[in-house]
Amino acid sequence: MEAMEELSQLSESIRQAASLLADDDPSDDTAPRRPSTFLNAVVLGNVGSGKSAVLNSLIGHPVLPTGENGATRAPIVVDLQREPGLSTKSIVLQIDSKSQQVSASALRHSLQDRLSKSVSGRGRSDEILLKLRTSTAPPLKLIDLPGLDQRAVDDSMINDYAGHNDAILLVVIPAVQAAEVASSRAIRLAKDIDPDGSRTIGILSKIDQADGDAKTIACVQALLLNKGPKNLPDIEWVALVGQSVAIASAQSGSVGSENSLETAWQAEAETLKSILTGAPHSKLGRVSLVSTIAKQIRKRMKVRLPNLLTGLQGKSQMVQAELARLGESMVQSPEGTRAVALELCREFEDKFLAHITSGEGSGWKIVASFEGKFPDRIKQLPLDRHFDLNNVKRVGPTFTYKIHSGSNFLPFIKKFYSLDFLDCPGSRRLSTIFDISRERVEVINKNSTRHGKGAITTMC
Repeated sequence: MEAMEELSQLSESIRQAASLLADDDPSDDTAPRRPSTFLNAVVLGNVGSGKSAVLNSLIGHPVLPTGENGATRAPIVVDLQREPGLSTKSIVLQIDSKSQQVSASALRHSLQDRLSKSVSGRGRSDEILLKLRTSTAPPLKLIDLPGLDQRAVDDSMINDYAGHNDAILLVVIPAVQAAEVASSRAIRLAKDIDPDGSRTIGILSKIDQADGDAKTIACVQALLLNKGPKNLPDIEWVALVGQSVAIASAQSGSVGSENSLETAWQAEAETLKSILTGAPHSKLGRVSLVSTIAKQIRKRMKVRLPNLLTGLQGKSQMVQAELARLGESMVQSPEGTRAVALELCREFEDKFLAHITSGEGSGWKIVASFEGKFPDRIKQLPLDRHFDLNNVKRVGPTFTYKIHSGSNFLPFIKKFYSLDFLDCPGSRRLSTIFDISRERVEVINKNSTRHGKGAITTMC
């Protein structure tokens, strides 16, 4: 279980790294997270193969319905969080931000009611999601799909949960069907989804029901020893007993201690050893299943890590280059931030002026506007009509007085809009405007002094 906790932490680190590569902020809790599928386990198998019993064994509580009345008719997703401080018999159901302690039987009956109302036949049923906290389960997300021999299951549903990701595939085959395992639809689907078998685990269920059948036991042991049919994918195999015998004995209180589940799982392994005398002990029982899942998750992470590290190195080089461009030392004060911002503004200004001066990029458009279109538009204005004394009188008596011939204002206007002014370079235009303004101030001061009014002070 400790190994699974470490893998959970590593999975979160990989998710954060993937978020960085996608330019997401992994520390932003409000942003939508890219889900990691390393800790997902999708169960494939026919109706009655023991899929739900296998998941109950992993959970440590019989929360999923089993048997004829408990056939899975809709995808059930059980999101497990391990909380060591809880009792082995405690289950905490998480609904949004609220937590409620529930019993396994209450959950099971609630699921049975929902499954009985699920859509059968055509169409898909809605997904059922359970978020559970317990001390008995590894931190996995278990996905129980309907039996593959049901019409409600199609390839698209399986691909939604198991395709194009890193989810572990748990292919459940009853022990009595071990001889025909190569023709199993679950095996064929797993091979299509995971051709190299790097994330597939075969589970031989209900071994106790095959006790005494020498042929079946021989086939089971051959699979556990990796001596199955040649056309069978090279995958890991684990054997389990049926109907969660270990859980039933522990939850009934027959053991009667906090370590009841561990004791029951050990008893399960001993039962399997007595039946499968020629099988490796490392492939028998629930504890072996958890270890095998952890092993496959670790393999999958090793496959993904090289590309992830290469991407992070490239991202780091880009960030370092950007930091070097901004400056060797990072700013630690508002003044430093303003200095960096001012430097960036100056850099932009220099580049902008360079484009204007040289006409590079779209700079020629700006130059053409001010050197061509703007003067042409000014020349097209009917200035003589606009500045005719009769038209100006309509503006108001005060302005009319200012432009009276005695103030000599009209010559300045004509000089300002003269053709020579519009055709001269930009620097000469500024100089002309300056001279006209200063000359106009001198005239106004002269008239003001004559009439006893205050003079205008120039700042030039």
